[in-house]
Amino acid sequence: MAKHITQLLPVKPLADQNTKIFYLDGREIQDKQSFLQKVAEVMQFPDYFGYNWDAFEECITDLDWCPAAQYILIYDYPEAFSTAEPEEWMIAYDILRLAVEYWQSTDTPLGVLLFGETLTDRTL
Repeated sequence: MAKHITQLLPVKPLADQNTKIFYLDGREIQDKQSFLQKVAEVMQFPDYFGYNWDAFEECITDLDWCPAAQYILIYDYPEAFSTAEPEEWMIAYDILRLAVEYWQSTDTPLGVLLFGETLTDRTL
Protein backbone atom coordinates (compact mmCIF):
# COMPACT_ATOMS: atom_id res chain seq x y z
CA MET A 1 0.00 0.00 0.00
CA ALA A 2 1.31 3.46 -0.87
CA LYS A 3 2.13 5.89 1.87
CA HIS A 4 0.31 9.21 2.10
CA ILE A 5 2.00 12.40 3.18
CA THR A 6 0.39 15.17 5.18
CA GLN A 7 2.41 18.36 5.44
CA LEU A 8 1.33 20.88 8.03
CA LEU A 9 3.51 23.70 6.73
CA PRO A 10 5.54 24.39 3.62
CA VAL A 11 9.15 24.69 4.71
CA LYS A 12 12.03 26.55 3.16
CA PRO A 13 14.13 24.66 0.62
CA LEU A 14 16.71 22.58 2.47
CA ALA A 15 19.66 23.71 0.35
CA ASP A 16 21.90 26.17 2.16
CA GLN A 17 19.76 26.06 5.29
CA ASN A 18 20.72 25.24 8.85
CA THR A 19 17.86 22.76 9.13
CA LYS A 20 17.34 20.51 12.13
CA ILE A 21 15.44 17.37 11.14
CA PHE A 22 13.82 15.13 13.75
CA TYR A 23 12.59 11.63 12.80
CA LEU A 24 9.85 10.02 14.87
CA ASP A 25 9.25 6.30 14.17
CA GLY A 26 5.59 5.81 14.94
CA ARG A 27 5.88 2.02 14.96
CA GLU A 28 7.31 2.46 18.46
CA ILE A 29 4.44 4.72 19.60
CA GLN A 30 1.17 3.18 20.79
CA ASP A 31 -0.12 5.70 23.31
CA LYS A 32 0.32 9.13 24.89
CA GLN A 33 3.16 8.06 27.17
CA SER A 34 5.21 6.38 24.43
CA PHE A 35 4.61 9.40 22.16
CA LEU A 36 5.85 11.83 24.81
CA GLN A 37 8.86 9.64 25.64
CA LYS A 38 9.86 9.21 22.00
CA VAL A 39 9.35 12.85 21.01
CA ALA A 40 11.34 14.00 24.06
CA GLU A 41 14.18 11.68 23.07
CA VAL A 42 14.16 12.55 19.36
CA MET A 43 13.83 16.31 19.86
CA GLN A 44 16.27 16.28 22.77
CA PHE A 45 13.89 17.98 25.19
CA PRO A 46 15.54 19.32 28.37
CA ASP A 47 15.68 17.29 31.57
CA TYR A 48 12.85 19.35 33.07
CA PHE A 49 10.37 18.01 30.45
CA GLY A 50 7.30 16.87 32.40
CA TYR A 51 5.92 14.16 30.07
CA ASN A 52 2.45 15.71 29.80
CA TRP A 53 0.65 17.71 27.10
CA ASP A 54 1.39 21.11 28.65
CA ALA A 55 5.10 20.30 28.82
CA PHE A 56 5.05 19.07 25.21
CA GLU A 57 3.41 22.29 24.03
CA GLU A 58 5.93 24.35 26.00
CA CYS A 59 8.98 22.52 24.68
CA ILE A 60 7.91 22.27 21.04
CA THR A 61 7.37 26.04 20.96
CA ASP A 62 10.74 26.77 22.56
CA LEU A 63 13.61 24.67 21.10
CA ASP A 64 16.26 27.11 22.42
CA TRP A 65 18.53 24.14 23.17
CA CYS A 66 18.91 23.25 19.47
CA PRO A 67 19.20 26.44 17.42
CA ALA A 68 18.53 26.17 13.68
CA ALA A 69 17.24 28.20 10.76
CA GLN A 70 14.26 25.88 10.53
CA TYR A 71 12.96 22.67 12.07
CA ILE A 72 11.33 19.67 10.43
CA LEU A 73 9.62 16.90 12.36
CA ILE A 74 9.03 13.78 10.30
CA TYR A 75 6.49 11.48 11.93
CA ASP A 76 6.43 8.10 10.20
CA TYR A 77 3.54 5.69 10.85
CA PRO A 78 1.35 7.87 13.08
CA GLU A 79 -1.52 5.38 12.58
CA ALA A 80 -0.36 3.21 15.48
CA PHE A 81 -1.08 6.07 17.89
CA SER A 82 -4.07 7.55 16.06
CA THR A 83 -5.96 4.24 15.98
CA ALA A 84 -4.99 3.05 19.48
CA GLU A 85 -5.86 6.31 21.26
CA PRO A 86 -7.75 8.62 18.87
CA GLU A 87 -8.60 11.22 21.53
CA GLU A 88 -5.00 11.50 22.73
CA TRP A 89 -3.82 11.54 19.11
CA MET A 90 -6.07 14.52 18.39
CA ILE A 91 -4.52 16.40 21.33
CA ALA A 92 -1.03 15.65 20.00
CA TYR A 93 -2.09 16.67 16.49
CA ASP A 94 -3.62 19.94 17.73
CA ILE A 95 -0.46 20.79 19.67
CA LEU A 96 1.64 20.08 16.58
CA ARG A 97 -0.68 22.25 14.45
CA LEU A 98 -0.51 25.11 16.96
CA ALA A 99 3.28 24.79 17.16
CA VAL A 100 3.50 25.05 13.38
CA GLU A 101 1.36 28.20 13.51
CA TYR A 102 3.52 29.65 16.29
CA TRP A 103 6.81 29.02 14.47
CA GLN A 104 5.31 30.40 11.23
CA SER A 105 5.12 33.79 12.95
CA THR A 106 8.89 33.69 13.58
CA ASP A 107 11.95 33.65 11.33
CA THR A 108 12.46 29.99 12.22
CA PRO A 109 9.66 27.82 10.80
CA LEU A 110 8.72 24.37 12.03
CA GLY A 111 7.37 21.91 9.48
CA VAL A 112 5.66 18.68 10.44
CA LEU A 113 5.43 15.86 7.89
CA LEU A 114 3.16 12.92 8.64
CA PHE A 115 3.87 9.80 6.57
CA GLY A 116 1.32 7.02 6.72
CA GLU A 117 -0.44 4.32 4.77
CA THR A 118 -3.97 5.00 6.01
CA LEU A 119 -4.02 8.67 6.91
CA THR A 120 -7.42 10.25 6.42
CA ASP A 121 -9.07 13.39 7.68
CA ARG A 122 -10.50 11.24 10.47
CA THR A 123 -7.09 10.16 11.76
CA LEU A 124 -5.68 13.67 11.46
